[in-house]
Amino acid sequence: MSIATPQDRRLTGPAEFTCTAREFIEAADGDLICYWNCLPREDPLPAVLRDGGTPLWDRAGRVRIIYPTGALDVPRVAADAAWQQQRGAQVGLSSGLPPGAMLLTAAGAIVTTRPEGSDYAVIRDPAVLRALDALAELLWQRSDIVRAEPERLPTEAERQLLRMLVEGLTDQAVARRLGMSDRTVRRVVAQLMERLSAVSRFEAGVRAVERGWI
Repeated sequence: MSIATPQDRRLTGPAEFTCTAREFIEAADGDLICYWNCLPREDPLPAVLRDGGTPLWDRAGRVRIIYPTGALDVPRVAADAAWQQQRGAQVGLSSGLPPGAMLLTAAGAIVTTRPEGSDYAVIRDPAVLRALDALAELLWQRSDIVRAEPERLPTEAERQLLRMLVEGLTDQAVARRLGMSDRTVRRVVAQLMERLSAVSRFEAGVRAVERGWI
């Protein structure tokens, strides 16, 4: 399946994408639906979904996210999807997604048809938004809904380690305090970062606080 849409304007980069996406998320409190069928991890849409905050997760409407079939075999994507479900989002998998990605709200849409991501266009035309809404509903109806798994909470040792990450302690300092080897600390930190869908130790600490783990 492929799509072609007229556009109001093109976005010049991740910063403008994030600003526009947040504008749309905050401007309309109804349903939000998106699909993501892009290759690069640095595409800005997953970051917007991770960092959407209260306007995204406490909205009155549904939040539905469709990933390509097989995407949950990638640990980072699986961690993102699980975290989204814990926030109340519905997640689906589809083998028939168009290339690229879309975020759609009643206020507007951001769309790319490039499988490598980027090159997003902003859509505000009501007629086009209605057509995109119909497409999104069709994609959702044809997707396989993913059942939410109970969140695996950290152990007390992992909580202590996360608190030390927030404090900025080194692996060596953490190892000494917890009576672990440096190698074990590095392994546990890597596992926690993957579970939290974090790209840095600092981000892991922030996300742990957001989830109420520490």
